[in-house]
Formats: sequence, C-alpha cells, structure tokens
Amino acid sequence: MPDDLLITHRDSLPLPAPLEGLSAGERLLVWSLRHMAQPYAGHSPSQRSCPLIRHAFLQACGEDADEVMATFRAFLLLYGRSARHRPRVGCPGCRDLTPDERQLLRLLALAQPSGDPTTTARLYALVEHLMRPGATEGVLVASRAMAGALGAHGLALPVRPLGMERTPRHGRYDA
Repeated sequence: MPDDLLITHRDSLPLPAPLEGLSAGERLLVWSLRHMAQPYAGHSPSQRSCPLIRHAFLQACGEDADEVMATFRAFLLLYGRSARHRPRVGCPGCRDLTPDERQLLRLLALAQPSGDPTTTARLYALVEHLMRPGATEGVLVASRAMAGALGAHGLALPVRPLGMERTPRHGRYDA
C-alpha cells in the first residue's frame, strides 16, 4: 500500500451529501457506480473485496447482497461494452448526475414490470438510442434482471422525465 494513502474508520469520515430527490434505489446505484468506476491504488472496488460497496448492498438487500451486486456488475459490464459511447460517471461525492447516469437510471426504471403499455416501447427506444446496433438484446435482458433484483428488495426506481438535471438559477450578469 502506498504511503500517501490513509485508510480511516468510516465513523471518522464526513457523511456524504445525498443526491437530492433520488430514491433509495437510485442513490444506491449511483453511489455504487461512482465508487466502482474509481481506481483505488491499483485495486478495483468493483471486485467482491470492496467492503464499502458490499456493506451498502447488504443494508439494502440483506442476504441477497452478493447476488444483486453480481447482477449490477454484469449489467454495468454489458452496458459499458455495448454503449455507443463510453459512459461518463460523476466522481464520488458529486451532487449532480451526469447525463449518462440519468440515462442508466431511466433504463433500469423502464425495465421494471409496469402496467403502463407504453413502458416497453419507451424501453426499447431508449436501448436502441444508447446501444450499438446488435447489442440491444443483451442489454435488455441484463436491465430487466437488474430491475427485478432491485424490485424484489423494495428498491423500485421511479420513471423520471428526461430533464432531471437542475436548471441554473438565472441571476444578474456581472461583466
């Protein structure tokens, strides 16, 4: 371990500011995604040995945490390899979602079982828009598996409008 890294107890760290307006399932996914995407001293936290991510999934999913984490990793791997462009992920602690994070959450929300007859059409349209040709079927299967795993643990994702980003406050222009 490099000398410039210091591992402290979780209790001594400041609490992260929650992403405003997101459900518990959305916060879990965004937080985990951001931490999985960050390199830590040559060790990838997306591997099973990352105790922080595993702890978050244990709190949310109980004894099924490892299975839900594995489903999420498989979904992310397929999503990243099938996407038309490399998805951009915010850094841990960022208060806003990137457009790619919003699209990922929307994809999983639309993949949940729904009584709305337009949901399936919107899901297919979104997958066609985000993924390379020929890669859509695998992403559809993986997204439905991940949405089912979340739903089984009460972590349903709301289908949000496309414009989830915060709008900047308009104020006086100072030159």
